[in-house]
Amino acid sequence: MIKEILSKSNPLIKELAKLKQKKYRQKLGLVLVEGERLIKELSIRGATFEYLFFIDDPKVKVGGELVKTNREVLLYLSQTVTTPDIIGVIKWENQAFSLPQTNFLVLDNISDPGNLGTLIRSALAFNFKYIYLLNCVDYTSDKVLRSTMGTVLDVKIVECDYSDIDKLASKHTLILADMEGKILESYPKSDEKIGIVLGNEANGVSETLRSKVKNKIAIAMKNNVESLNVAIAGSIIMNYFKGE
Repeated sequence: MIKEILSKSNPLIKELAKLKQKKYRQKLGLVLVEGERLIKELSIRGATFEYLFFIDDPKVKVGGELVKTNREVLLYLSQTVTTPDIIGVIKWENQAFSLPQTNFLVLDNISDPGNLGTLIRSALAFNFKYIYLLNCVDYTSDKVLRSTMGTVLDVKIVECDYSDIDKLASKHTLILADMEGKILESYPKSDEKIGIVLGNEANGVSETLRSKVKNKIAIAMKNNVESLNVAIAGSIIMNYFKGE
């Protein structure tokens, strides 16, 4: 059965609009997702939909309560420049810390949503299925979710603190991406699980985290290029260590 809501003053709409803020996403365990392509990808990857708001009958079948609405309501819920014709609400559960079962990323103060989203996609592509975030941009934000193209559901992402990093370092080798490190191609590969540490776009890895990591690697570059975007650099490094 399809429900109809045509006013942004509707109590449900006002409640769901709060999901634009991280604290309410965490409190309610729900996240807004926008656009047919992202909704389809999330559905394929197993997202549980609570609601689906649309103007015209949706082409995607995702479950949840179907709500026919108008442009005004979608605009009120949307976080994008161009308001989509369809917005979903999915269930979301924050992950508790656990040790990794694959290679993993440690990301320190990544501030750009596009960079974080790209790193998440690359992590899945290269089998780095555990991602530990220290003071990074919110990975449940709309910009990050859209840039992951749904792959966010296929990796384990944990917002952690330095005590968690100590637990990782006690069990696994951490390797810092640093211009003064050993050239990537000369770094020996092994079957051991390793963690790649990447830092803030402008300032790199914090001194606190840097002090916990002994191993460093660098990407060899030509033509007087001194550095790469963190998402590109991370992807190159993960590809090197991805294994078979």
